[in-house]
Amino acid sequence: MKTNEFTYKVMDLNTAQLEIPRESYQRELSPDRVKRIVKDFDERIANEPKVSYRSGHYYVFDGQHTIAARKLRNDNQDLKVRCKVYFGMSEKDEALLFTQQTGASAKLSAGVRIRARIFGGDPEAIQFKDATEAIGLRLDYGQDKGKSGSPVSALPTLLSRSSDRNGIWKCFRSSWMPGAARRIPSAERTYRA
Repeated sequence: MKTNEFTYKVMDLNTAQLEIPRESYQRELSPDRVKRIVKDFDERIANEPKVSYRSGHYYVFDGQHTIAARKLRNDNQDLKVRCKVYFGMSEKDEALLFTQQTGASAKLSAGVRIRARIFGGDPEAIQFKDATEAIGLRLDYGQDKGKSGSPVSALPTLLSRSSDRNGIWKCFRSSWMPGAARRIPSAERTYRA
């Protein structure tokens, strides 16, 4: 799926009309990040939030922190914001575009990225989840808990490039779970991605 498969229109929308789909794929709003944006904010170079018009609602899939920064600069009052509004997208399309953010966007943690990719129906992400569960582990998609460069953020790439997936899983499991040869009690099985 590519962004250019969908039509869009630049529109001025009131922030009161904008909804954040946190229940499915969007990360939690970080007040500290909003304050950092406000500190160096320059409307001349700020990107338009990307919004999907679906089922009569405007859903923000990129730019929630910039919207919050604009509101904070406006004494936390709603205001008009120029948005790039896409039409014909499903919630899954939004989730997949959310994972492809570039530029000055906050880097997505491994947990947030894999959760959105799974929600969006990405076959490699679903295979990763299924393989994780097959060895007795369960991913916890906790907000922004994963670290860039951690073993879990490298796993999908390693698994997709290796012919020895079982060997990679054994190595992963033994390095992250002491005594991994034993069955992991259910209370210990959750791994934060």
